[in-house]
Amino acid sequence: MGNPTIGGTHWLAVSNKDKRYFDPLGLPRPRYAGQIQFNLSTISSQAAFVNWEEAVIQLPIKLQILNAGGYSVTSTAACTVDQLVPKAYAWQFIDSGSNFVLDEYRLPIPGVAQNLDNMTTSNYINGTVGEWGLFNTFSNVGAYERSLFTALDQSSGKLAYDIMGSNASIQAVSKPHVYVAPAGAVAAGAQFYVAHYLACIKLSDLSDYFKKCTMQKNTKGFIYISYNSSATSITTGGSPGTVAATNIASMNSNMSFGNTCPILRNGSSANTTNTGESTGLAVPGSTNLLVTADVSGTATSESGIAPSQTFSRLLVPTYSPNPSADNALIQKKTFRYFERVISKFASLLSNPKLIMQPVITNVTPGSSSLPDVINPFRSCFSTMPATTSPYAALKNIQVTVGNVPIWNNSVNFGYDLFVQEMSKSGVDGGLNDVTKVGLLSQHLWESLYRFIAVDIGRRLPSDDGASKSTIVSGTNNTNYALTIYFHILREVVATVDTAMGTVSQGAVQN
Repeated sequence: MGNPTIGGTHWLAVSNKDKRYFDPLGLPRPRYAGQIQFNLSTISSQAAFVNWEEAVIQLPIKLQILNAGGYSVTSTAACTVDQLVPKAYAWQFIDSGSNFVLDEYRLPIPGVAQNLDNMTTSNYINGTVGEWGLFNTFSNVGAYERSLFTALDQSSGKLAYDIMGSNASIQAVSKPHVYVAPAGAVAAGAQFYVAHYLACIKLSDLSDYFKKCTMQKNTKGFIYISYNSSATSITTGGSPGTVAATNIASMNSNMSFGNTCPILRNGSSANTTNTGESTGLAVPGSTNLLVTADVSGTATSESGIAPSQTFSRLLVPTYSPNPSADNALIQKKTFRYFERVISKFASLLSNPKLIMQPVITNVTPGSSSLPDVINPFRSCFSTMPATTSPYAALKNIQVTVGNVPIWNNSVNFGYDLFVQEMSKSGVDGGLNDVTKVGLLSQHLWESLYRFIAVDIGRRLPSDDGASKSTIVSGTNNTNYALTIYFHILREVVATVDTAMGTVSQGAVQN
């Protein structure tokens, strides 16, 4: 048989496909300091092609709830095995805005609000912790799905633990490790809860460049990975009981590195309750707790568990083509990709796309002009930045690029405009788009995903590569103070010499 042809693309045969991996700087490091560096010369080869679209980063993740007080605390109930859940799988340990997950309120129980619209406001938001209504696996089906991966009950009588037989066997196959301190005295600085798991993140999910880049030989350069690491200090209220959003006197969300808390504290576990009450750790009044999420391969001796992998690494597939295929593949190839620009919004950009994310930053109702007092991105009680604030809307929106308005008149941005604008700014000419594949319905967009997407790259061919100022105007359409986060995507053209491994960028040409 000849080489197969699929969808008009002729697939050339390869003689061998292999996986190569390397540790950061060639050294296993159980602890990091905000950034991980990979030297790509480690996988450089004159014979084999590297395929970046399939490359995967592995990171050891450690989640903890600690006794942050200066004395022993006696808990009356232990943590649930799924007490801490990643906000967006593992993406937000690396990047605050690269992907989103489908968190959704779904509670088909008689006598309980059937949709997020009719939920009691006091059951979703308060002045101490901000937005907290979806910090659970009971009504948040997205968090529930993520908890299925990270929570492994390591006790006798549980199926996976009994079959594998020991923590060492669990570690050997990279299953998550979870330790829950039994109810009783926990010393100062000791753990109520510890979880280790191995995060696997595709490079193509983090950057559009790796999704579009062609295979190449002689890879050179470095990849720098900056990650998010959070430490949230919590002081419970004066009365003893389960740690819940309504039983917290104060909270201080600190970032060791980065800007986003990557985990969601599970306040009501679907494994424990069928009515939705608060579950998990119960402590005396005025207890100080510390909730941490970090990229770390350090074991905790008193917990009796250890990470399955103490170091980070990058797995890269390599292809060794047949001689005839090798000759056909060696050439210069040009592709387009979206590059996210992290800068102040007033900067000058060429060929931009714009996505706005409205977020509630002051939980006092009645005025939309109050100063910021919370940052939900850094909260382990909020689903952001994987979502927007619920029903956070803008009206009378106008975007001006180079003194030319995008719309003839100011618009009130609804789902119809979102679909229209996304079809223009979607990757691959709108073919790769959350609205096209049915992930983001109108109901979800109007409740938790009210992103405002605007194609601000409309231009004549003669405008390609020209920088223009961008101005946004609009009115807050809510009863709360909003902060608008701007995500700007710039269209870039890159050319790769597949044989030499060199990459060059040039102006966009239509």
